[in-house]
Amino acid sequence: MSEARAKPPAMSGLVKNLLRWGLTVGLLGLLFTRFDFSSILRVCLRATPGFFAAALALFLASQIVSALRWRNLARGVGFRARAGECLEFYAIGMFFGLVVPSTIGSDAARALYLGERPPGRAAAFSTVLFDRLIGLVMLAAVAAVALLGPNADLPASLELGVVAICLSLTAGWFSIPLVARLLPEGQRWRRLIEEELLPFFRDRALLATAATLSLGVHLLQILSQKLLTDALGLHVPLGFVAMYHPLVALAAALPFTIGGFGLREAAYAALLPYGGVSPDDAIALGLLWWAVAAIGGLGGGVVYAISRRPLPSLRGSA
Repeated sequence: MSEARAKPPAMSGLVKNLLRWGLTVGLLGLLFTRFDFSSILRVCLRATPGFFAAALALFLASQIVSALRWRNLARGVGFRARAGECLEFYAIGMFFGLVVPSTIGSDAARALYLGERPPGRAAAFSTVLFDRLIGLVMLAAVAAVALLGPNADLPASLELGVVAICLSLTAGWFSIPLVARLLPEGQRWRRLIEEELLPFFRDRALLATAATLSLGVHLLQILSQKLLTDALGLHVPLGFVAMYHPLVALAAALPFTIGGFGLREAAYAALLPYGGVSPDDAIALGLLWWAVAAIGGLGGGVVYAISRRPLPSLRGSA
């Protein structure tokens, strides 16, 4: 490829990153001009250490279950990956996700480490892609179920709209094998599905296990969120936590800002007042949730230091 052809994608990536940084700074700036930052900080500092520690423990447990889900997917497509290795790669990925504030950092790190063995790097990236997508889809399913419960308390139009979107995402995901057959032969999206996703869909037991483990991950994180509300002395029913947490997580997963910053805090400020939580308390809760994830990432840094693993090479098996 010539230098002239190589420049446009690089320039496009730079522009996208600048736009994401700009939107992140803009959203955070808007939030902290509309709300009292000193009040938010005081709310954070009043958190009960015991509840915070318990929330952190449940979050770390959710990451262990998530790592085991990924390991199961990896073994399903031919990787001889031990549980300890996958836990180590996943923890290191959490650290890189903190240093490079994007899911791309964490996903790329664990895929590169796993891909150093047969069946190779392309298959490793497919496991990470499927792992990420099944997690998001089951998160949407949890949100839809929770919104239909008695503790949602959102405006009916908003509630029905979000339920429709979440159920459509879930149904669309599980109908991917059928959709692939309807696309033209050789079409780019059909090739992506056939090469990266269909091997997992063909194994029904593997798919069912991944979906079940995803539900376990989300349940642990919802309980962790509930403990954080208790840490701040907020009286929030578990059913309401089960409603807002998936929606906030889905908002933070949108690739419009760096690491979900801005979108996540805005989602807290928009949703939690429906449960009787003030916007200041809601944003403080969002910052505490980020702190829990950040401590988990720093723990991954400790694992990385102890393992003494070299940085994975960008040149590897295909």
